[in-house]
Amino acid sequence: MKFWQNSDSYPYKSHDLWFLIENIRWGYLNPNIDTKKLIDRVNREDLWREAALAIGRAEAILKTTSRGIETFYDGVQFDPKNPSAYLNSLSIKKHGI
Repeated sequence: MKFWQNSDSYPYKSHDLWFLIENIRWGYLNPNIDTKKLIDRVNREDLWREAALAIGRAEAILKTTSRGIETFYDGVQFDPKNPSAYLNSLSIKKHGI
């Protein structure tokens, strides 16, 4: 297992945002939810950083909580700086979103 290679285990806030946007996409969450506030409440990257320091892996600590723009297999892109653009670009989603 390679928990520390390529920051594979890092709890990126951009991933959390994508999961929330997908839940909005399918109507499970209100589109007006404050995603930043929710992510800041539940994402415990501080614990990950603390663990990295505790085991001598300070070099694994990233400078950002985002992986940036993600491009999916179908070419659709998710930009965590503009999640509504991603949501609006999708042709398959719950009616009215």
